[in-house]
Amino acid sequence: MGQILYLCGVYRKTVQKNFDHVDIWSDSEKKRIIPKLYQNMGRYVTDFLRKGKHPSYKVDNFHFVDECRQRGKGTMVLLAHFGNWELLASIFGIKVNALNVIAMPMRNPLVEKWLHNKRDAACVKTIHTKNALRGMLQALRENELVAILIDQSLRMGTPAPFLGKTASTVRTVAGLVRKTGSAVLPVYALLLDDGSYDIRISVTEPPAFDSSDDEETIITKIQTQHNDIISEWIKEHPEHWFGWFHKRFKGYIKYKK
Repeated sequence: MGQILYLCGVYRKTVQKNFDHVDIWSDSEKKRIIPKLYQNMGRYVTDFLRKGKHPSYKVDNFHFVDECRQRGKGTMVLLAHFGNWELLASIFGIKVNALNVIAMPMRNPLVEKWLHNKRDAACVKTIHTKNALRGMLQALRENELVAILIDQSLRMGTPAPFLGKTASTVRTVAGLVRKTGSAVLPVYALLLDDGSYDIRISVTEPPAFDSSDDEETIITKIQTQHNDIISEWIKEHPEHWFGWFHKRFKGYIKYKK
């Protein structure tokens, strides 16, 4: 399916524009990476629609989850459209039984119902974007996990470096980390060639602040730190980031229709 979408040119202009804009890979590297990106997206969609048993997976450093919860201030799970983020929700939801995901309601009510049932079966609570801030604060106060994807361009975002370029970035996560002192747990699930998943968990501490930093500067530093983490994932595995299909740098470059 991914190969067909690539050959048909679906989103090819946007993907190419994003790769050219970040200017990290050579032309020959891009010719290798982009077809692989489409193939991987087809593989991820297949697993996303999977019912029943999870695909085989290996988790590194799950003890970080327990360590973060022991701090008692809640945990922000830092996610991107990288790898299989829905698989993470179903695995973590059952393991910790205290996972909240931030999600925008689907336009199609049947799709929304399917997603709700899938998350509900995995003990995952959904916080819809309309009331996200209140729901996130409540979950953190109850020492739960809040998972949010931060790698899309949003109107309510603020500028921060991403893949070496300026991009509109979700401000809510950095603001909540600053306000609540919650732990930050960057996580991704990478699909391997044999069809299994490598789930990587890490912990990041807040960046260093200067005594002269005002609140705006501090939040920008936290945003930059989070973007840098995701940027490193993408640089290492560019063919696994779904964000190439998004207009990630909207407002800073002109996308062709």
